[in-house]
Amino acid sequence: MGIIFVTGATGFIGKEMVRELVKNGHTVLALIRSQVKWQNMLHNFSEHEKKSCIGIVGDLRREDLGLSSKSYDQVMSADVIIHAGVPMNILLDEETAMDVILHGSRRLLKVAKEIHRRKKLETFIHLVGYMSPITDQNAKTTEDVFTMSDFMRGVGGYERYKFLADLLVRQETAREGIPLTVINPSVVIGPRDTGSTQQLEGFGMLVDTLRRGKMPVLLGGKEWWLPLIPLDDLAKVIAGLAQPQESQVQTHFALFDRNVIPPLPQLIQLIAKELRIPAPTIPVSVPIIKKMLRWGGSRVMGLPANSMDFLTTKEFPVQSFQASIDRLGIEQYDVTRYLPRVIADLDYRLSNEHSSNPHNYTRELTGNLASFKKEGTGKPWVFLHGLFSDMDDILPLASQLKEEPVILFDLPGFGRSPYHHHVHVLEGYVDTVLEAIKELPSTVYLVGHSLGAYIASKVAERVPNKVEKLYLMQPPLHRPRYPAAINLAGKVQSLLTTSLKYRGTPKQLSKMFLNQGVFGSVEEIPENYLQKVAGTLRSPRIRQSHAELLSFLMRDFTGMSFLRSLKVPIRVIWGTRDQAYQLSEEMETELMQAKIELVKLDLAHNFPITHPQIAADLLRDRFLK
Repeated sequence: MGIIFVTGATGFIGKEMVRELVKNGHTVLALIRSQVKWQNMLHNFSEHEKKSCIGIVGDLRREDLGLSSKSYDQVMSADVIIHAGVPMNILLDEETAMDVILHGSRRLLKVAKEIHRRKKLETFIHLVGYMSPITDQNAKTTEDVFTMSDFMRGVGGYERYKFLADLLVRQETAREGIPLTVINPSVVIGPRDTGSTQQLEGFGMLVDTLRRGKMPVLLGGKEWWLPLIPLDDLAKVIAGLAQPQESQVQTHFALFDRNVIPPLPQLIQLIAKELRIPAPTIPVSVPIIKKMLRWGGSRVMGLPANSMDFLTTKEFPVQSFQASIDRLGIEQYDVTRYLPRVIADLDYRLSNEHSSNPHNYTRELTGNLASFKKEGTGKPWVFLHGLFSDMDDILPLASQLKEEPVILFDLPGFGRSPYHHHVHVLEGYVDTVLEAIKELPSTVYLVGHSLGAYIASKVAERVPNKVEKLYLMQPPLHRPRYPAAINLAGKVQSLLTTSLKYRGTPKQLSKMFLNQGVFGSVEEIPENYLQKVAGTLRSPRIRQSHAELLSFLMRDFTGMSFLRSLKVPIRVIWGTRDQAYQLSEEMETELMQAKIELVKLDLAHNFPITHPQIAADLLRDRFLK
């Protein structure tokens, strides 16, 4: 296998592409600007994969790519160049776009020519975009791209210079006799398994506009569509095209046939369903919306004027792409199955600016739940969070279990997990977690906090053979005791949803949490926790999920008396400073008679979040020996 020099290796596409290249046996030389970012990217690579990845410090904005003489000689060993180093930012100004995109390509081509002069490049692969007007035919022009001042003048610097760079690369590689492969990806979304979409441009803009209520109309007609491709499919295709090709096709459109992707109105309705908002119903044509944006509507909708340029009515030549995915065994993309994961992930990222993947954990999908998984020895610990939190908040507790395997779940409609859409709300939560637990190969230690404890206990009731032991941290043993105003709102779910929308500020949340004994003091509240909760409550999906579960607890919940009949060992860990849930002597007696272990702490409701070490010690019996 060959040595491949890659630009854009740490980007959204680049990370997955590098992993796929090394899986195929290649050695990757990656042009990087930051060793820290490069090492963070490699953190979840296997040791074997890391050995095939070499980061070379440089910059497309500098001549000779800013390479040291040693690094330059190293790059000269490359057999293939993959240029994916264009930042996805449609708001790039003209000057920056020209320097980074067009002149960056010129500088890279200079290096490519030197490699070809010394040893012959097998191919130069250039990632451009599906809306590029440059084809294998019209690229034969000899016009100087640096003087084409009228070329696509109205579309913005990002698209304009990306397509000028496309023409430049075609011209220069043809002049030098360097084999060229151009890949025109459609809008790239997260991989099929997790839907994790770090790139918020493109599809993320459409999701964001809908979730903020800034799109009151139904865009387009059946002739309009938004071509999409999952990240993992694209990476496989790129890696496949890095091999010597017999095909004479130079330009490959990496997108699925439009029959796979629903028309734009249906796509918007699907997004709205996953965001748990009413879909717009008044149809308005895309050209009218484009004009409105350019006439000042972008300030109202919060969308750049050129954001609609990704929507199209065009058909694309996808024969070579189809041949690639057939050869690789890639199935057609099922939008209804996979896209909800993408929408949930984007919604969470747009709600939480501190969202990131933790070290030592891999982001996976278990059943239909987003999860973080850490390898270890022994039986896995599985955690379910409570309300006003998600799996990120359980990480400090999980990190105390240093040697054991750990799996953290986002409940349906929370964090990065799509909503379950079950006709019976609570059954939907239980069924979704149940299916995820069934996927795990061994029995587990199942841990639930607050409402997550209730769901965990219902799962254990269904599959006791999968649960080694059940740990319930501050379970809702009875209906919560909230102030009269909150209880009144809870009887009408729409009022509760509205209250969470307009009263979910950090200051108001802090007051509510302290009054209810969620936290024992202001000092206990973790840094950025209130800001994060307030941010996620701006998501209609997460806000609606909170409202329906709070409404259930206040209106329909009858307690957890079924615990006595569970056929698994149970430990209840209880914080006595909780004000909404209190452990009576009668309840203590019931737990004792059911032979359920009870451990009481002088802590508040959220003790697993505020005191992760204490919680972990109690899970591992350290305080009980």
